[in-house]
Amino acid sequence: MMEPDTMTDVEKLNLDFPPEVVQAIQEILPSDDPFDAPDFNTVEYINTRFPAEQSLHHIDDVLEEMRLRITSTDDQIRTVVRSLTNVDQDGRASLLNAQEAIAELFTRFQDIKERAGESEQRVKEITRDIKQLDTAKRNLTTSITTLNHLQMLVEGVQKLEALKARREYGEIATLLQGVMNVLEHLNRYRHIPQVADLARQVDQIRGELEKQILEDFHRAFHGPNARRFAPTKELAEACLVVSELDPKVKRTIIEDVIKTQLAEYEVLFAGGESDAWLTKVDLRRKWLLKTAVEFEKTLAAMFPPSWQVPARLALSFCEVTRSQLSHAMELRSQDIDVGTLLHAHKVMSELESLLIRKYAGFQPYDRTPRNSISTNPFTEDDKTESTNPFTESEASVETPVSPFQGAVCRCFQPYLKVYIENVDKRLSEQIEKFANDMKNYKFEHIDAEESNVVPCCGELFTIYKTVLVEFLRLGPGESLGGLVEVFQKHLREFCTRVLRATLPRVGANIPMPKDINMKELTAVLAQVQTLWREGDSPKLVDDDVRRVCSVLVSAEYCEEMTGRLEAKLKERSPASLANTISLTQEQDLFHAVLAQCIALLVTHVECLCEPALTSMTKVNWMMEQTGDQSPYVTAIAQHISSSVPLVRHNLHTSRKYFTRFCDKLAAAILNKFVQQVYKCRPISGVGCEQLLLDCHALKAVMLQLPVVNSQVRRDPPQTYTRMVGRGMARAELVLQVVMGEYATQGDLVDKFHRLLPDATIADFQKVLEMRGVKDRASVLELYRQRTMTSATESPLRNPATPSSGSQTPTVQPVINQASQVVNTIVSSSVQSPEHEMSKIARLERMLKSRRLIS
Repeated sequence: MMEPDTMTDVEKLNLDFPPEVVQAIQEILPSDDPFDAPDFNTVEYINTRFPAEQSLHHIDDVLEEMRLRITSTDDQIRTVVRSLTNVDQDGRASLLNAQEAIAELFTRFQDIKERAGESEQRVKEITRDIKQLDTAKRNLTTSITTLNHLQMLVEGVQKLEALKARREYGEIATLLQGVMNVLEHLNRYRHIPQVADLARQVDQIRGELEKQILEDFHRAFHGPNARRFAPTKELAEACLVVSELDPKVKRTIIEDVIKTQLAEYEVLFAGGESDAWLTKVDLRRKWLLKTAVEFEKTLAAMFPPSWQVPARLALSFCEVTRSQLSHAMELRSQDIDVGTLLHAHKVMSELESLLIRKYAGFQPYDRTPRNSISTNPFTEDDKTESTNPFTESEASVETPVSPFQGAVCRCFQPYLKVYIENVDKRLSEQIEKFANDMKNYKFEHIDAEESNVVPCCGELFTIYKTVLVEFLRLGPGESLGGLVEVFQKHLREFCTRVLRATLPRVGANIPMPKDINMKELTAVLAQVQTLWREGDSPKLVDDDVRRVCSVLVSAEYCEEMTGRLEAKLKERSPASLANTISLTQEQDLFHAVLAQCIALLVTHVECLCEPALTSMTKVNWMMEQTGDQSPYVTAIAQHISSSVPLVRHNLHTSRKYFTRFCDKLAAAILNKFVQQVYKCRPISGVGCEQLLLDCHALKAVMLQLPVVNSQVRRDPPQTYTRMVGRGMARAELVLQVVMGEYATQGDLVDKFHRLLPDATIADFQKVLEMRGVKDRASVLELYRQRTMTSATESPLRNPATPSSGSQTPTVQPVINQASQVVNTIVSSSVQSPEHEMSKIARLERMLKSRRLIS
C-alpha cells in the first residue's frame, strides 16, 4: 500500500501527455484496460462497475481486486527502478571500451598513411624514368618521319622534273598531289635552307606546268588542226594536274573552251542579223540544244565532272543571249508588241526551266572554300543541335537559287510597260463586254443552293489572276506598281459601268458619294436621295428585286475578292512597294454599291407600305369603343409577307446584309409610323387606346419581319428585337402622354419631358395639336422654359459625357443635321410639289456644302 504522502505527490504529477506521445505508447504497448486509457474518468468507471444500488453488495470484492492491482503495479515500478541503477554502470563501461577502440583505429590510420607516402614516392621515381623514355621515343619518331618526308620530297621533285619533260600528266597528277601533301607537313621547317630550296623548286615546277598545259590547250583549240581536234588522253590527264595548280589556270581553260564553242553563235545571232529578233528565239534554243548534245558527246568527257563545263557553257550561252536580245530590243523598240514579247519570254522561260532541271545543284562559284573553315580553337561552334523535331534548321530550309533563274528573261523587264498597256486595253474591252452582257442578262429565280453572283464578277477576277501570274513570270515584284494602277482603274470602272449601271433606273441616278471612306454616311445619303429624287418611282417589280439582290451579292463578292487581291499583291511585292499598295478605295466603292442596293430594297418595301400608313390620317379617331387591329396594320403585314421573303431568298448567301436590310426597313417603317401618329387628330382617349392596340400588333409584325413565311423557324437577332422595341416604345409613350389626364398644363409638360427627354419642341407642338389644346403659345413657352432649365442643370450633373456611336466628331454633326432635315420633310403635311422640291433642293445644297455628295 502507498503512503498518503506518496499518493498526494502522485496526484500532483502532470500526467497529461501530448496526443503524439499517447499514440506512440499505444502502438508500443497496446492495451484494452480502462485504466490505460488517456481519457480515463473515475466517475464513469464507478458508474460502470455499480450501475444500480443492488450491485453494491459485491463492493468488497471490487476493493480487494483494486488492492491486488495496486500491489502488482508497485512491484513492477520497483523492479524497473532497480534495473535503472545498473544501467548507469553498464553505460560507463561501454564508453570506455569505445574510446579504447577509437584510439587503436587512429593508430592504424597513421600507419597506413605513412606507408601510402612511401609508395607514392616510389611511383614518382618510376614514372620519371618512363616520361624520359616517352619523350625520347616521340622525338625519335618525329625525326624519322621528317627525314622520310624530306627523302620523299627530294625524290618527288626529281621525278616531277623527268615526268614534266615527257608530258606524262597522269603520273604527274598523282605525284604532285603527294608532293604538296609532304610539303604541307614540312611547313614548320621552311626556315631550314634545304627545305626552303626544295619548296622553291616545287613552285617553279608548278609554274612551268601551268605554262606548259595552257600552251597544249591553246594549240589544241586554236592550232592548225583545231577544226579536226578530238579529245586526247593527254589533255584529260592534264586537267587532273590543273586541279592541283592555281585556280586561275582552270578558269582560263574553261573560259577559252566556252568562248571557242560560242564563237559561231555570237556571229549568227548578232544584233544586226535577221535571226537576232524576238521572233527567232526558237532558233537560239535549237542551237543550244544541238551544241550541248555534241559537246557532251565529244569534249565533255575530257574535263573532270567537278568542273561542270557543260553547265558553265549553258550559263554563258544565257548571258550572251540576254546581252544580244537587250541590244536588239534597244535598236528596234518601236517594233516590240505584246505577242512577240510573250512568245519570246515563253520560249526563254521554258529553256531556263529545262536548264534548271538538267543542271540541278549547279553553282558557278564554290560557296564553301577550304580557307573559310576557322582554325581558331577558341571560337565556339554556332551549330547547336535542336531537340525539337518540328524545327527545321536554316541549312535545310534555305535552298540556293539556280543561276539559270531569269538568266535570259531579265532582259524583258524594261519593256513591261508594253505588256501593261496591252493589259489595260484588254481589260477595257472586257469591261465593255461585261457592260453589254449585263444589259441582256436575265435575273431568274434561283434555288436555295445556288449563288446569284453575276458570272462576270468571277470572270473578272479570273482574268486578274491570270494577268498577275503572267506578269510575275515576265518580271520580279518590283515592277508591280504599274499593274496595280491598271487593276485599280478597271475595278472602279467595273463597279460603275457594270454593277451600278445594272441597278434599276431609280438607283442608277443616285450620285455616288465623294468621300467613299464614310460607309455608313453613304448608305444614309443614298437612301435620302432615292426617296426624294423627283420623278423616280421607288417601287420595283419582282425582276427588279432579283436584279438588286444579285447586284448586292455580287458587290459583296467583289469587295471580298478585292481584299484578297490586295493581300496577294502585297505578298508578291517587295517590302518597299507593299506599303504603297492599297485597294481600300475600290473596296469602299463596292461597299457604296452595297449600301445603295440596301437603300433601294428598303425604299421598295417602304413605298408598298406607304398607302397603308398614309390611311391612318383618314381614320376617325374620335371613336367610342376599341376593336381588333386596324386595317392599315393588316395591309402592312400583307405587304411585308409578300415582299420580304423574295428578298430573303435572293440574299440567302449574304445573311449579314439581309440582317442590315431588316434593320433599316424596320427603322424606316417605325419612324414613319411615329410621324403618322402625330397626324392622327382629333383623337379621343378611346382612339388612343385603339392606336396602342395597333402599336402592339405592328410590333408583333415587325418582330417577325426577318422570318416571315420562312420554313425554318428561328428567333430574330437580339439587336433587331431591341431596336424594334425602342422604335415602337416612342409611339406608345406619345400616346400615353396624349391620353393622360392632367390637372394643370405644367403636369402635361412634366410628363412629356419625363417620358420623351430627347423630343423637340416640334414634337411637343404635335402632341398639343393631338390633344386639341387651344392656348398653345403659353404651353409651348412653359415647355421651352422647362427644357432650358434641364439643359443648364445637365452639364452640372454630367460635365463630360462621351459621345456614343462610331462616327467621328466631324461627321456626327453632319449626320444629325441631315437626319433633322429629313425628319422635317417627312413630318410635314402633304404640300405642293413645288414646295416639296424646294425643301429637297435645300437638303441637297446643305449636303453639297459639306462636300458629302458630288
